[in-house]
Amino acid sequence: MAMALLMTFTYTVSAQNFSIGPRVGVNFAKTTNSNDVATKANTLMVLGITSTYSISEHTGLGVDLLYSGEGSEGGVENDLALNYIRIPVMFQYFFRDLGDDFRPKIYAGIAPGFLVNAERGETEVIDSYNKFDLAGTAGLGFHYRVSPRGIWLNTDVRYLQGFSDITESASERYNQHWQVSLGLSFGLDR
Repeated sequence: MAMALLMTFTYTVSAQNFSIGPRVGVNFAKTTNSNDVATKANTLMVLGITSTYSISEHTGLGVDLLYSGEGSEGGVENDLALNYIRIPVMFQYFFRDLGDDFRPKIYAGIAPGFLVNAERGETEVIDSYNKFDLAGTAGLGFHYRVSPRGIWLNTDVRYLQGFSDITESASERYNQHWQVSLGLSFGLDR
């Protein structure tokens, strides 16, 4: 469903201002409670599709479709692996001019997540966790043109903070992670 929406979006925007491609990286993920007591960070994979629609020379809208490994290691949750489909929607500000090969950026937005799997150790525990997680995200990075035909290398360092309780129990827990990722995006021409 989400893939169909992304493909529809691809064909309805002005193609010369739109780029799309793969993204891969790592999350340094943990969970916290309402008293800011955090678990130990767990290193997990994130991968998916990244896209950018340029609104103007210096602003854009970024939408990703990511399979995101989250959770924590040890502590209160005992090696918890939470896997989400995350769809970050971010307002981006680009520095330098549109024709430049190197364009640093900063961004912020929301990152709704849909839980697809939850394991504590080797035990499936998906029924103990909420199926939806709303989070905020912010980060910085750059786009570097690797081909005059509109192929860009994207690098990002991103922070995510969950706003909604991930548990079905009385004890509140929130997702939190740092993400480092690389991607390639291909400009679409009509």
